[in-house]
Amino acid sequence: ITAELTEGPYYVSDTAGLSNGNLNYSVLPGERLEVSGVVYDGTDTSKPLANAKIEIWHADNGGSYHPNGNGKASSYATGDIALRGFILTGADGSYAFNTIYPGEYSGRTRHIHFKISAAGFPELTTQLIMPAKPGDRLTFDDDTVSQGLPDCQLLKVDVSTAPATASFDFHLTR
Repeated sequence: ITAELTEGPYYVSDTAGLSNGNLNYSVLPGERLEVSGVVYDGTDTSKPLANAKIEIWHADNGGSYHPNGNGKASSYATGDIALRGFILTGADGSYAFNTIYPGEYSGRTRHIHFKISAAGFPELTTQLIMPAKPGDRLTFDDDTVSQGLPDCQLLKVDVSTAPATASFDFHLTR
């Protein structure tokens, strides 16, 4: 079962659905990244969850959130919101989105936030931790927030492709 983790101080509710899975709709600079996977009911892979809502948000490559605050999306101008939105899983439970590699910031290693909701399941809020890049100040093991996660939530990123790719399957429980 995917471990829960704090949503953090920068959650903005009621963000828009992503067009063609593009989380970087503001075309912010950074290394392109494609993330995909499946949302499942339980610990095995026999019951994929269709129409699960996956909210996604993360910092830009410099470690700043857009906006650098929380609340409802309607509280901000459209141009102030970036690297935030949601997607729905397909009939086979699959999801995919493209974005940029998130930046680190004071006290936190690179990470992506997720909030997943599906009919009949409690909402899951979690984070996937990105591998540290050369010169980063913090790693998975140094970040006190990510230390509460199992190692499997350290996202494996294939940088040999362009764009870089990563995959993660979420497992929900009732």
